[in-house]
Amino acid sequence: MIVLLLMSSVTFGLQLAAFLAAMVISRAAGWRRVRIVAMLALTAGLYSLFDLIAIIGHSSKIANTSVAAENLVVAAMHVVVWLWYSFADHEGRWRSVPRWVQILGPAHILFAVLLGVLGLTVDSSRIVHVVVQWPAVEFTIPALTPAASVSAAVTIVFLIVSLAEQVRQAKLGVRGALPIVFGFALFVVCGIIEMLVAMGQLQFIYVAELGYLGLVVPVIAQLVRKFLDDAQRLQELSASLTDEIRTTTHQRDEAREALAVQERFAALGRIAAGVGHEINNPLQYLTLSLEELQDAVKEKGVPGADEAFVHAFDAAQRIHRIVDGLRVYAQPSTEELRLLDPADVIARAVAEAVPQMKGAPSPRLRLDTVPQVMGDEARLVQAIVHALANAAAAVTDVSQRPPHIEIRTSTTPSGDAAIEIRDNGPGFPPELMARLGEPFVSTRSQIGGSGLGLFISRGIVDAHRGMLQLENAREGGAVVRMILPAVRLA
Repeated sequence: MIVLLLMSSVTFGLQLAAFLAAMVISRAAGWRRVRIVAMLALTAGLYSLFDLIAIIGHSSKIANTSVAAENLVVAAMHVVVWLWYSFADHEGRWRSVPRWVQILGPAHILFAVLLGVLGLTVDSSRIVHVVVQWPAVEFTIPALTPAASVSAAVTIVFLIVSLAEQVRQAKLGVRGALPIVFGFALFVVCGIIEMLVAMGQLQFIYVAELGYLGLVVPVIAQLVRKFLDDAQRLQELSASLTDEIRTTTHQRDEAREALAVQERFAALGRIAAGVGHEINNPLQYLTLSLEELQDAVKEKGVPGADEAFVHAFDAAQRIHRIVDGLRVYAQPSTEELRLLDPADVIARAVAEAVPQMKGAPSPRLRLDTVPQVMGDEARLVQAIVHALANAAAAVTDVSQRPPHIEIRTSTTPSGDAAIEIRDNGPGFPPELMARLGEPFVSTRSQIGGSGLGLFISRGIVDAHRGMLQLENAREGGAVVRMILPAVRLA
């Protein structure tokens, strides 16, 4: 009796702890299925509790009769929960189990309850005396009635059905199903032994609780594996979310910086337009005054005057070109915008730029098919010509390798058209990268560059609602990229 008492006490304590732990876990999101495990632990714990009561009051006929009826009901409840566990979906919903389980399961429990209420669980006229030599166990129990034996047999059948479903899941490759199959097989054997003992057909101790423990271990292992999988997915999701936040933050910072650049250049454009207007008026007056002065000096024949006037007119003309360049940025196009093929714009720009690219090779063309754009062809040609002039000046300054200029077209991920002018020159000076495109910022100021070419190109691209990107290629040289919005044809 000590062996049975110890075994029932230990299993009852373990099942009570498992029930409480499962109820806590089942409150977590995505773990509602653990409610079924909690019900399994609860019914198994009740079974062990009633066994304890039977062992403690083994001499009481009334206690043994009552415990037998209660255990028959709890066993029916337990196997129905196993059917629920085996056939339910991943959320453990009762309505997801087959219809026959929803009908036969409660009917089986109700049958066992009726047997107990009507006093038809045990036959008091027949007493089963069990003597097991090896653990020195001896006890007497009332024999089950034929109806109770049928209920016990149905309980075993339900266990076998659950076992068959676990075998099917193991064949489908469900993780953790194979160990549960072996646990179920042990549980079924232990259940059959307990049924035969209760029917007086076998001299042995009750071992259903040991069978339950052999089954619950792989079930817990499956839950632990699910917990580890969820933890890994959570870690991956956290890492992915961190990367997404980092990327989004970087994109936000880039957009904020690009917006600041656009606002700065817009302000520069407005200033340039105003300054150009204010300079142009006195410049015209100065030029007319120089012409009148030149005529007056010619009549008097002042030595060296002609050369001085040539320099003065050259300076005035240079000021005029600078003023025109400044005004181009903010001046709206006088041409009507029309549908353009970037390849045609590039062809015209190359034709105009090549005569000015002295000492530089003609640009190589690598033109992919890109979307059409809406724009002013003359101004877009002007923007490309300025970029080609800069590239020509850059490659003629480098003698270590054959000069190379290339024009590429591509489609951006957002579906817009991109025009790239690449060269193998020295590239943009890193200290000037942040200011490139501002007026009078030149990479060739030492040889007379005005610093207006990229400024004008940026103004033209901005006027077309595009974007001008300036960078150094990894293989060396500069890249001027003009991104123009594509025309979305219906």
